Amino acid sequence: MAIYKMPQTLDFRGHINKQIVIRQYSGNRIVISTYPDMSNVKPTERQKHQRLNFKEAQAFAKQYLSDPERKAFYNEKCKPGQRPHNVLISELLKREDKETEDPIYKGVFVVSGAAKRLKLR
Repeated sequence: MAIYKMPQTLDFRGHINKQIVIRQYSGNRIVISTYPDMSNVKPTERQKHQRLNFKEAQAFAKQYLSDPERKAFYNEKCKPGQRPHNVLISELLKREDKETEDPIYKGVFVVSGAAKRLKLR
């Protein structure tokens, strides 16, 4: 692992050809290391379930926020540095097996584990 301090390279991050990883940390510290070998890592059932929940929450949020009124509503709820998409994802993942009022259309959207769908009254 190499630690490199040079202001000209502050725009570089990510991986190169899945062989080298460039990471940035606070204080202009850049770490260059080998790409991690994750072939022997097996996710647990809870990790698989959470990844499925997140995937479905992402799809739901993309569809849900395609309406400009809903997007404007969530835009008002954002703190500095947040996006409406992230606020909605956070809400969806925190509400497991609960019905939630749709603030714009006064319908109910149901969030239940891996099944997220929109029901309008």
